[in-house]
Amino acid sequence: MSENDAPPKLLLTSVLDSSARPASVTRSHGDAMERLYRAMQGVTVGSIELVELPIPHKTFVLLRAHLGRPESTVALYDVFPASAKLDRELVRVAGQFLAAEAIWLLEGQGQLGSSVFDVRVDVPAGWDKSPKAIQQRLVEAGALDLGASAIEAFKKV
Repeated sequence: MSENDAPPKLLLTSVLDSSARPASVTRSHGDAMERLYRAMQGVTVGSIELVELPIPHKTFVLLRAHLGRPESTVALYDVFPASAKLDRELVRVAGQFLAAEAIWLLEGQGQLGSSVFDVRVDVPAGWDKSPKAIQQRLVEAGALDLGASAIEAFKKV
């Protein structure tokens, strides 16, 4: 099996309310992991990485309301594939970027009202923090270099 066709890493991204109690976040993460494990039945993946993207409470409240989630919700989750060759530091950057990109898309479409959103990706020192620059760095690192079997595995999840 080539490195490009290795089972993907799955990034379980958590956009979370930065003001939420740690116990609530931990419980929410556990529920999300359990749902992911059930969805993965019979699917081979390289690893699962939980990546948090804390956002300000005000921003989280607007996002939660847009998605119709109850007030008790402290984190919102999504799953993304990443190349098995992606190093650990870039896993965090990739997960945060992919989660932030979804928020930026909704914001750009005006679906989250007229508020200014403060969503920041934690990047290594020396990196340009603009979304285009982060995306370019991740592409150069091969973050989404997925082979056919990796893509099929992700589709099944």
